[in-house]
Order: sequence, then structure tokens, then C-alpha cells
Amino acid sequence: MKKASYLGLWLLLSIALIGFVTFSFADDISIGAWTPKKAPFKEMLTKDRTLVELTPEEQKARLDSIRNVEEEVKVDSAAHSILLIGDSMTLNLAYRLAKYAKQNGHTFHAVNWDSSNTKTWASCDTLDYFINKYDASYIFVSLGSNELTMKNPNSRLKYVKTILEKIGDIPYVWIGPPNWTEDFGINTMIEENCKPRSFFLTNGMKLARKKDRIHPTRDASADWIDSVARWMPKSSHPILMNIPPDTIGKVNPNVTFLKAWNK
Repeated sequence: MKKASYLGLWLLLSIALIGFVTFSFADDISIGAWTPKKAPFKEMLTKDRTLVELTPEEQKARLDSIRNVEEEVKVDSAAHSILLIGDSMTLNLAYRLAKYAKQNGHTFHAVNWDSSNTKTWASCDTLDYFINKYDASYIFVSLGSNELTMKNPNSRLKYVKTILEKIGDIPYVWIGPPNWTEDFGINTMIEENCKPRSFFLTNGMKLARKKDRIHPTRDASADWIDSVARWMPKSSHPILMNIPPDTIGKVNPNVTFLKAWNK
């Protein structure tokens, strides 16, 4: 009798478990005006999948959920020591960003490392050096362009994480590469590893290009930074980025130029 009772109990538990799992993965079910709330069972089972392993539709849905989180963050009105680092896209970004810095009371320095990529910056102490040299309190990163066509972007994951570890608790914005062709997931991988609302997606912007059809022109780069500034209030740590007037004139971008040695 006891054995039969246990079998019956196990049968009921098995049926309940099957029903629970089926309900968790099914579309929402409504009974009249009432829709039962699901436990996050499906999400718990799938949360460890990286974005580059998801379908394009799943990637978009997850990243949109990150970007569209409405969280009121007070603008940091302090004067910052801004450091912009990156590849050859950096120079033209620096010209415009330096004007924003002057207009809003920040100091500004940039490091333009031609042909560099995440591995270059992660494999040496250059970033540490310039963070300490300029006592950087806000960092802009412009990297990913030289890895845009890599078919296995996850091979760069450890370098992206190392760069973010070097930045540490300093607030930052990673400015995504200006796609001139479709990438294989480098934007997705970088954004997934940045703090929420600390990655600016450039892909999709229409930017005038130089003769190489890759680098945006100086004017287009100014428009690019203007877009970053308009987005800044939605970032995780907004700082003063009021648009500089045309009367501000030329501003020294304080750019240090390096040549890449490690690809």
C-alpha cells in the first residue's frame, strides 16, 4: 500500500512539474481579464547564453531592454578630467569632444593609437599610464573598428574585459565603431560586457566618409559626438555636455599619437 501511495505521489509531482515547465515556456495565457504571472524559470535556464549565441531577433530584444530602462540619473555637474582613448577614429572625435569639454568646464586629453584594437590596449600598461598621468575621472573609449570584420568576436572578449577592469570604477562611455559594413557581433559582445547604458551604438548612423570609405570625415565625426552628447542624459553616468557655440573657436584637443605594435 505504501509503495502504491508513493508511486501515485511521484506521478502527481511529475505531472505538476511538466505543467509548470510547459507554462513557463508558453506564451502568456489569460483567463478573462486575468493573466497569471510566471516565475522567471525560462530566464533562469537561458540567462547564461551570451548575446552572440542568440538569434538577431533575440539580440535586439535583449539589448533594447537594456537600452530602454528608464532610470532617472542626476547629471554629474562636476568638472571632469576627460580622457579619450582609441584607434585612428579618435583624432576627429577629439576635435569636437575638446570643444564640449571647454564649454562645460572639463579638461580634456586624447590618445590616438593608429591601427590599435582591444588586444593592443589590453596587453600593455598604456591605458593605466594615461589614466594616472591625467588623473582621468571620465573616460571615452573608441575601439572596435579594427575588429569589425572578425568572424569570432568572442576571441576578443578577454581583452574587452581587461580594458574595463583597467577603467575600474571610473565612469565611462564606450563609443561603438562606425560600421561601414555589417559586423559579426563585435558591437553586441562589447555592449553586453559594458555596464548598462555605458555603450553608445554607432552602427546605423549615416556618416560621410573619407576616400577610404571607412573613416568618417571631421564634420561627420563632429555630428557623431553631437549624437553622443544628446544621448548622454540616458547614460549610466551623465556629465555636463551642453553643446558648444560656434563662437568657441579652435580648441587644442591635446592629442598624443601612438603607433600600434601588437595586433
